[in-house]
Amino acid sequence: MRTVLITGGTGGLGAGVVEHFLALGDRVLVTDVRPASAEFLARPEGQELHAFVVNGTSSQDLKHFAETLKSRFGGLDVLVNVVGGFYWGAFSETPESELDKMLNLNLRTCFLTTQAFLPLLQASAAGRVINIGARQAFAGAAEVTAYALSKAAVVNFTQSLAQELRETQVTVNAVVPSIIDTPPNRASMPEADFSRWVQPADLAQVIGFLASAQARAVSGAILPVYHKA
Repeated sequence: MRTVLITGGTGGLGAGVVEHFLALGDRVLVTDVRPASAEFLARPEGQELHAFVVNGTSSQDLKHFAETLKSRFGGLDVLVNVVGGFYWGAFSETPESELDKMLNLNLRTCFLTTQAFLPLLQASAAGRVINIGARQAFAGAAEVTAYALSKAAVVNFTQSLAQELRETQVTVNAVVPSIIDTPPNRASMPEADFSRWVQPADLAQVIGFLASAQARAVSGAILPVYHKA
C-alpha cells in the first residue's frame, strides 16, 4: 500500500484527488489549516484516510509533521501539492498583501512542503512529487498578475527540482489546468460557461498517472489539462 500526502486535500480540487487515490487502494493523508469535517473523514470500510491540521507556510510545522508521518506510517511515496489560492484584480490596484498571499499559498507551501518530505520520498522505491501550476503560468493574463507570477514560479520550481533529482528515483512533475470547476470558482464567475471548465476528477486522473509506475520515466513534465467541450 502506498502512502500519499495531499496538501489542501479538503478543498474542491483536493477532495477530487483524495477520492482518486482512495479508489486505487492507497493510504491517503490530507493536510489543511482547518480541521477536516466528520463527513469528509467518514469512509467505507477498507479506505484509509487521515487528516491533519498543518500550516503549509511554516517550515517548523512541516518538519514536525514529517516526523509524525514517519513515526506513524513509516514513510511517504507520493506528495501532491494542491494548496493554493487565486486573486483577480488590475495590476495597478493589486496590494502588496495580495502579492505576498499568492506567493505564500502557491509557491512557499509547495517549496517548503517538498523540502520537508523529500528525505522520505527519496527513501521510497518510487517517490513522486506532483505540483499544480496554472494556464496563466505560460503566457500570463490580464488582471491576474500576482497569481500568474506565483504559478510560473511553481512551474520553474518543478523543472529545477526535477533536474536536481534526475539521478534519483524521485520524479517531479506538474499539471497545468485551465479553470477548474470548483464551488469557489463558480461563485466568483457566475456568468461563465461551466461546461468548459476542467473537472476535478479529470485532473485527478492525470495526477494519478504521474504518480503511477507507468510514469516512472517522466520527470520535469509540465502537462496542460484544458477541457474541450
